[in-house]
Amino acid sequence: MPQFAYRALTGSGERVAGEIEAGDRKGAIQRLQAQGLIPIEAFLKAPDGGSSGMTEAGRERLAGGGRQAAALTLATRELATLLDAGETLESALALVAEDQGDAVLGRTLQAVLGKVRAGAAASEAMASYPEVFPRLYIGMVRAAEATGRLGPVLGELAELRERQEELRRQLTSALVYPTILLLTAIAAVAVLLLYVVPQFEPVFAGAGDRLPAATRLILDIAAGLRAHGAAIAITLCGGFLVAILGLQWPPIRQAWHRLVLRLPWLGAAARERATAEICRGLATLLKGGLDLPQALAMLRDMVGNVAVAEALGRAAASVRQGERLAVALGREGVLQPMGQKLLQTAEESGRLEPLSRYIAERFEQRITSRLQRVVTLLGPVLVIGLGGIVGGIVVAILTAVLSVNELAF
Repeated sequence: MPQFAYRALTGSGERVAGEIEAGDRKGAIQRLQAQGLIPIEAFLKAPDGGSSGMTEAGRERLAGGGRQAAALTLATRELATLLDAGETLESALALVAEDQGDAVLGRTLQAVLGKVRAGAAASEAMASYPEVFPRLYIGMVRAAEATGRLGPVLGELAELRERQEELRRQLTSALVYPTILLLTAIAAVAVLLLYVVPQFEPVFAGAGDRLPAATRLILDIAAGLRAHGAAIAITLCGGFLVAILGLQWPPIRQAWHRLVLRLPWLGAAARERATAEICRGLATLLKGGLDLPQALAMLRDMVGNVAVAEALGRAAASVRQGERLAVALGREGVLQPMGQKLLQTAEESGRLEPLSRYIAERFEQRITSRLQRVVTLLGPVLVIGLGGIVGGIVVAILTAVLSVNELAF
């Protein structure tokens, strides 16, 4: 039977706390009342081992990003607001957990609350649920507890997550329109080749080599698709799936991320993104109370590129040995050149935290502008390409029809 932790008042007004077994929360309250107690609150106690009643699927949903990650960000913002307004940590956790729209996160926050009430620090309680709270999150909370700035640091953490999610949304939105155009183009060409072009094959049956070369090519492609279309589609889908799964394997993912940094156009974009992520993380972590080597170690959990994360680990080791940050990161070649110079200036001036924030904002704006330019150019390019392919097929068929008519006369 589930265990419920409770706080209650005795008949004399004395506060008591403990645990009680009951089928549900209502049953726990009724049992307390039957014992002559006045319940203040009762909540499901986390089972031994730190479980909050979350299924594996639920853990994956919350850790994987999207709506569930946004729920954690919103909860962090609400906690920061409540703490800044003067609420205690326990009451803030209770309010956010009770008003939580995501059931998985709500149960986890209840479990964290139970541990905090039992005397654990918030960072220690959160560390019991690494599938929900990332290492970066726990590290910042631990630093905030050491400096007594939990509310402000949670606000910084919420801002950091909000900016990361905004960049992710911008990237996703930028890819939606080109993806729709590309799928439309593929569908239109497939319809032409599989259903329209075959209608003209009886007309060209006796023409043979007298047909224009472009028409013969179109007819051969259409025939090949009809004969092997299913095999081609399965092969393409299988290749795409193998590529996606392969990128989840660490060695392949590392090799791909290293290659991306070396590619002419993608490399520049990847370094701009890495510069924005590193500087935004530095500004947040340094303001949260971490020292520079600790901040660099935590940054490994923030960046999306595995090769950049490895470079940050090596840079953190160099900084611990007394090397300057800009020199250590410059040797790794993961920063955009202008970003590296600005970071060096910030370090030399002793204003690393505020200037890192400025660098991050500048490069985030550059990333947004780059995405907007790509989308602006990609749309017309795909439209022109689709028009050219469809027009080429139509022209090839019409040219052959006219040729056959001329031969008939």
